[in-house]
Amino acid sequence: MLTRRSARPKLGIVLPDDPIKSELHDLDTWFLARGHHDVTALTLLSKITGGHFEVDLYQTGDPNVIGPVARELAAQGCDAIVWACTSGSFIGGLSWARAQAKAVSEMAERPVTSTTLAFISALHSLQRKNVYLLGAYPEPVTQAFATCLGSAGITVERWHALGSPDGPSSFRLSLIEEVDRFAKSLPAGSDEPILIPDTAINSLDLVEHLEERTGRMVLTANQVTVWHGLSLLGAGRAIANAGKFLAMEPDKPAP
Repeated sequence: MLTRRSARPKLGIVLPDDPIKSELHDLDTWFLARGHHDVTALTLLSKITGGHFEVDLYQTGDPNVIGPVARELAAQGCDAIVWACTSGSFIGGLSWARAQAKAVSEMAERPVTSTTLAFISALHSLQRKNVYLLGAYPEPVTQAFATCLGSAGITVERWHALGSPDGPSSFRLSLIEEVDRFAKSLPAGSDEPILIPDTAINSLDLVEHLEERTGRMVLTANQVTVWHGLSLLGAGRAIANAGKFLAMEPDKPAP
């Protein structure tokens, strides 16, 4: 039997069990540093199969793998849950991503979203239909994300794959250098946002710096994961020093 929901909203994070020091392991500390005292978070790990390859990602993203972890988060008082994995939530396409979230939600008896659905929801909130994509993954997986976004009415104007075979490789990327290089390849005068999927990339404290360097909005996996999770809790509000998107008041229209 599931426990009663906590008085203070609590966000549950299901995170792939990569051997990295992910910033999503301790969101409470990050929330407190940003003055977000009205919410708490708990992260539990799910089994990961292989790396950034299609056959592996289907297994990593299997609801029967994610669901029991989500149910444990619910039992520990979480009011909403995010499957914090981009590739393990888009690899089967948009319908698959939605069915995955629905299945896990039914198992946990809580609202559930994923990083893929968070990206799509964020872009719809911003009324942005054109983006640039810098994927950490090999080309076939990066292209699969572009296809998934296309199914949601979002056009990827240009994408580049960095070829990381797994989460630890993504974690070790020199993000600032890679984003600088990619941004310089984009058309002058364009203002479409850059998307950086993969929750293995620590980005929450880098987004603002990346936006200053590129002169455009940057949306990262961990940033939209946090935003959509807080939205499910009804605890969404502006968060400073974490990029233009999180700095927006939820009830104000995006520019």
